[in-house]
Amino acid sequence: MESISTGWAITFAIILASMTIRSLIIVGAAFAWYNASSFAQRRRVYRLAYAEGQIGSELQSAVTVIAFDALVFSTVRHFGLVQYAQDTSALLFAGSFLLVFLFTEVWFYATHRALHHKALFWIHRQHHTAKVTDPLTSLSFSIIERAILIGGILGFSALVSLAIPLSMGGLIAAGLSNYVLNVLGHSNVEFMPEWFAKSRIGRFFITPSYHAMHHARFRGHYGLFTTVLDRWFATRFEDYEQVYDRARAGRGLDRLGERVESSPRVSRRAVAGARS
Repeated sequence: MESISTGWAITFAIILASMTIRSLIIVGAAFAWYNASSFAQRRRVYRLAYAEGQIGSELQSAVTVIAFDALVFSTVRHFGLVQYAQDTSALLFAGSFLLVFLFTEVWFYATHRALHHKALFWIHRQHHTAKVTDPLTSLSFSIIERAILIGGILGFSALVSLAIPLSMGGLIAAGLSNYVLNVLGHSNVEFMPEWFAKSRIGRFFITPSYHAMHHARFRGHYGLFTTVLDRWFATRFEDYEQVYDRARAGRGLDRLGERVESSPRVSRRAVAGARS
């Protein structure tokens, strides 16, 4: 028993240290860019100040979340709850990455939308301390909400690995990409180029404008990195493209409840007919 507890403690210490360093680098760099870059200042989605006490509240929550994540990951790692394959092929890596990444999107949408129900919102309230987001918002959760999110993803991975051992590298890559995209998605800065955001492929993905709108409006857009489920279940913001255009043009919104009137869509056939 003593050797088990000692081994777990060592694993916990290593993971906690690595997660703390990772957070300082990724979140710190994003925060410096958010506050110092002229590009970031110009491309703000909401041109409003932080809520009073927001940064202190988010920082306290982030410290707790990092420690909780390290506790969970060290337990999973030490007791081998997820089975990893010896195969290091690119195909297994990609398959494991996509499987976990896609499940995360579905799990996040379902739990996120449920937590916005009035009976459950107390669990999610900490995350909405930020009505105008910043990179630190990506780590601002209650422990219960974090347990729901992490528990679902790791539980799914553990169950799948009983039948098909997964690539450790693929799971690490999925977790790291999720982490980085979460930081950028809460930046309140529209950095995605127009050629991608408005392309056929790009329309499936959520740019930072979308999540910034969610924090300000509360109801609507419950997805994480794609618009697919929001489109399917009619929870997409209709003025999303107009808000995106304003942010890119340096004319971000200056009221939390502001809606931008959607321009009526005109088909190419109608335009051609009018010209003829």
